[in-house]
Amino acid sequence: MMDALLEVRDLTVTLRSGSGEVTALDQLSFNVNRGEVLGLVGESGAGKSLTGAAIVDLLVPPLKRTGGRISLGGERLDGLSEEALASIRGKRVGYIFQDPLTSLNPVLTVGYQLAETIAIHTGMDRAAARQRALEWISRVGISDPERRYAQYPHHFSGGMRQRLVIALALCGEPDLVIADEPTTALDVSVQAHILTLLKRLHEETGTAIILITHDLGVIAKMADRTGVLYAGRLVEIGPTSQVLLAPRHPYTQGLMRATPDHRSTTARLSPIRGSMPGLGRAPSGCPFRTRCDHAEADCAATRPELVLHGLSDAACHHPLGLGVAT
Repeated sequence: MMDALLEVRDLTVTLRSGSGEVTALDQLSFNVNRGEVLGLVGESGAGKSLTGAAIVDLLVPPLKRTGGRISLGGERLDGLSEEALASIRGKRVGYIFQDPLTSLNPVLTVGYQLAETIAIHTGMDRAAARQRALEWISRVGISDPERRYAQYPHHFSGGMRQRLVIALALCGEPDLVIADEPTTALDVSVQAHILTLLKRLHEETGTAIILITHDLGVIAKMADRTGVLYAGRLVEIGPTSQVLLAPRHPYTQGLMRATPDHRSTTARLSPIRGSMPGLGRAPSGCPFRTRCDHAEADCAATRPELVLHGLSDAACHHPLGLGVAT
């Protein structure tokens, strides 16, 4: 990538259990360009949320980052002390969690939490930080910011809490925001409002976003490029239109065929047979081969690496030449 903000190379995360150490993320490599939205998709357990957490080392033991190189704006993040990483979280990398209550302290007012975050990461004095917090409350679409500033998280609906979490992630003016399933816990109508808000703020601030989701509709609406994860490995990455409309990896094609098409009332879904292997149980060679209709002997013999096929990279010995209509 010509203007990479985040560079991830061979990121590996392992989990130590009673039976030994198993690999949860297996040598992931990708870039995020300045100002772009990179979507990460895949089934539950593919490693999407784990990837986001590993970038800023928010892993909970027994998970541990055991390999790889992570650079943000040319500065290495891997190997930094906890104190050094804490100064980067919020200021240079914002984080939006699935559950807004994870990010909001229930015993502090939302205004105090916003103002404190702004003061810490921008160096503003208390009065200026309070004024900026009021602006952010209004900016994310919450009316009467003066009154809301003094309220606690339980005074807000789920959708409003998620708006506040987005404000918390962006108010420190970070270069990158990691949004981990930001609409999962919300109903459909609220989801649409949150996505519209996130897209507008992205366009206004120019902040790069890693958007983690299982929803391909969200990816189609939001992401410039999309990476597809399977069993802790990146199996395809490229421009979103290419990945969704003309996938090169059979797993991506399977995800598309299993996704409802709201434009059609007659289209039948075609689920992927079988299930994703558990941690440490991926088969040799290509981890998807036991569920793949295109698998051949070489798929079991050697692990496929990401190779450019047209506009996207795919880790497949027999990449698809034609995509499927969606």
